[in-house]
Amino acid sequence: MLPLDEMKAWVGFDAADAVRLKRLWPLVEPRLGELTDRFYDRALSFPGAAKVFRDAAQVERLRVTLRQWAKELLQGPHDEAYFHRRERIGKVHVEVGLEARYMFVAMNVVRDQLCDIAHGLGDASAATCQSIGRICDIDLAIMTGTYVERREALELRSLQELIVSHMPVTVLVLDAEGNVAAATRPSARLFGEVEMLGRPWHAALPQQLVENGELHAAMGRALRTGHDITIPRVDTRIEGKERHFRVSFVPLDHAQARALVHVEELTEAIANEARLIRAESLAHLGALSAAVAHELRNPLAGISGAIQVISRSMPADDRRKPIMEKVELQVRRLDDLVTDLLDFARPVAPKFSRVEFAEAMRSVADVVMREHPALTLRLNGAGRAYADANMLQQILLNLVLNAAQATGGEGEVLVDMAEGAIVVNDNGPGIPEANFEKVFQPFFTTRSRGTGLGLAICRKLAGAMNGDIALVRGRLKGAAFRVELPVPPT
Repeated sequence: MLPLDEMKAWVGFDAADAVRLKRLWPLVEPRLGELTDRFYDRALSFPGAAKVFRDAAQVERLRVTLRQWAKELLQGPHDEAYFHRRERIGKVHVEVGLEARYMFVAMNVVRDQLCDIAHGLGDASAATCQSIGRICDIDLAIMTGTYVERREALELRSLQELIVSHMPVTVLVLDAEGNVAAATRPSARLFGEVEMLGRPWHAALPQQLVENGELHAAMGRALRTGHDITIPRVDTRIEGKERHFRVSFVPLDHAQARALVHVEELTEAIANEARLIRAESLAHLGALSAAVAHELRNPLAGISGAIQVISRSMPADDRRKPIMEKVELQVRRLDDLVTDLLDFARPVAPKFSRVEFAEAMRSVADVVMREHPALTLRLNGAGRAYADANMLQQILLNLVLNAAQATGGEGEVLVDMAEGAIVVNDNGPGIPEANFEKVFQPFFTTRSRGTGLGLAICRKLAGAMNGDIALVRGRLKGAAFRVELPVPPT
């Protein structure tokens, strides 16, 4: 913004103008009430301007302010103090939400009213009106410039708040008593919609995070030593889910802020790291499995063929025939294992499309009910995913068949469907919590018959579709597997 002297030179305002305005004041002073009434009657006639006034009491206070403003406008002195008072008026206009166009209209109303009064000066009226125009132009320039600067500052602050609100770090500002004086918005995203302001810092955070005392000890050390203290990783369970955080305590030497508490959630980063390690391990295991499977398949085919030839050449009552049938059964089991190994090792390339869970489950239900006609299979809800339809059906078929087998084929299986997620629940004996992650490891199985590759293949397919599968607490007190997949793009 231009300095006041430059503004005066720009509009041609000089000492003679100041003298004319002072001579006008005795005529204006007795009519200030009339001037302010006409001004606010005009202002309140515009809905956009009227909405910034809260009540009649505020309008009355503003009438007093306007009378003081008019007095300074005419009597001066038009110095730096005058300049800064006009700046403050512009800031107030921005803060109350008054749009700039109403300020221009208001200044024209004042200008016209003052010129009407100046006609009482006779021959000096024309020159006085010009002086009124110049000082009003200066006032308008000051307030408009401040208006723009203030608006830009507010927009910058809004942008900063927007950036901070999307950062995955919660920052609590603590006062001298250790209570939360301010908090960034991510706190709601990390810990839910809880009121933090005014509460002790340890009460504002989830109690599961602070209950072991480690955070209290770290805060104490930070305040005693004056040094930042960081706990690299705090593991806890919140609402049944494993969550991981990095917590830092930063002491401050400030009258209004004693310390900062930084809380950064690491849950997703740790999960991504685990998925990466798992993917690398599975890739190596897959390559080994493929090599072993190819080496086994040809000999198995030869053994199976030889057994069938020998078995057919035996008389029907030959006592060795049942033994040959058992051998052939074991060969078929080995061949099934080879097939699973090849499926596990085979690269997958999903063909993405919008998939309705209910449609995918219809074909799965047909297969399952043919194998387990006494099973109670219920579908609940609806949902979609952006996935490969065949891969999704393979995952669901494996999960529902496992659930049916866990109930002995005569229990209940409930499939809950929602946008981007599907959960297969059963009322079987369940799975010990210690095995929640082990069940996805290749070759891990608790059944006497089984390769232990089914769930490993399911997780591989889910990962290929940018999703995941996890064992969760279900609704039927047995096992429950939750498959999460991307939702279809809008």
